[in-house]
Amino acid sequence: METKIIRDEVLKEKILGEVATEISHLKKAHNRIPGIAFVGFLGVPLGKYNVPFHIGLAQKMGFRVFEEIKPDDITEQELLDSIEALNNNDDVHAIVLLQPQPARLSPIRIMNKIDPRKEVEGFHPQNILGALMPEIRQNNYPMCLPTALSELFKHNGIQPVKDQEWVLLLDDEFYSNQLVNMVTRTALTRAVAADCTLTIVNANSGKLPEHCKRADFLVVVTKNPEYVQPEWLKPGVCIIDIYSNLVREIPGKKDPEQLVPVIRGGVNVASVNNIAGAIIPIPGGLMTIVLAILFRNVLLSFKNTLT
Repeated sequence: METKIIRDEVLKEKILGEVATEISHLKKAHNRIPGIAFVGFLGVPLGKYNVPFHIGLAQKMGFRVFEEIKPDDITEQELLDSIEALNNNDDVHAIVLLQPQPARLSPIRIMNKIDPRKEVEGFHPQNILGALMPEIRQNNYPMCLPTALSELFKHNGIQPVKDQEWVLLLDDEFYSNQLVNMVTRTALTRAVAADCTLTIVNANSGKLPEHCKRADFLVVVTKNPEYVQPEWLKPGVCIIDIYSNLVREIPGKKDPEQLVPVIRGGVNVASVNNIAGAIIPIPGGLMTIVLAILFRNVLLSFKNTLT
C-alpha cells in the first residue's frame, strides 16, 4: 500500500487565485482594498521566516498590509494597546496574530483583545463559541482549520465513514495553553462527524501508542519533530500533521550565504510510507490551505463593510 502524500498545491492556488481576482474587481468597483494587520515576533522560532512570508504573500495578492512587528521584550499591556489601535482603524479589516508568541505573554488575553469582527481565523473566544454553538451566536466567517480540512478532504476524495476513530495527539504544553487547547478541540469538534469517536491524548501518556494504534485519523500537534513512531500506527491511517518545527538552518542552494529553514512536523513522512493510507504533512499540507482560507475570510470581512 503506497501512502498518498497530500500537499495539494492545486487547491491552494485555486483559493488564492479566486481571492486575488476578487480583490482586483473590488478595487475597481470601490477604489478600496481589504486591509490586513499582521502582529508578529521575529525572535521566536520560525518568526524571521513566517512574518515576511505572510506579509509578502498578502501584498502579492493585493491586500493592504499593516506590519506590526514587535520586539520580544514588549510588555503585554503595550501589545494590548497596539491591538486596540488596530481595532479602531477602519482601514484594517483583519488582525492576524502570528504564532508563536513569546512564552511569557498570555495568548488568550491577547486574542480576546482583538475585535471579534476582525479576528478571521476563529480563535477569539466569542468566535469559538459561535463555532461550537451556532444557535447561540452566528460567526461572520467559518473557522479556518476545520474548513481547510473539509475542503482538502473533498478535493482529494477522502471520505470519513461512520464509527471511525479520530485521535488528537497534543503536547503537554499545548494542553496547558488555553488558546491552543480551545482551538484544536473546537476545530476537531467541527471536523469530526457526530457518528465518529474523538479521543484527545497527551503526548506524554504512557498509553499513547495504544491510542494511536486505534486511530483511523491521527491529528498530530507536537513541538517534538518526527515524534510519532511507525509502529504506533494502524495500517491505512490518515495522518494530519499540524505543527511546524524549525529543526535547523542550512545554506540555500541558490545563494549559500542565505540561510533557509529546515522544517519538520511530528511525523517523518518516509517512515510511514506503506503504513499510512494518506498523510497531510508538514511542511505544506493543511496549514497552506488554512492560510488560503484565512485570506478568503479577510476578503469577507472587507465585503461586510461595504453593505
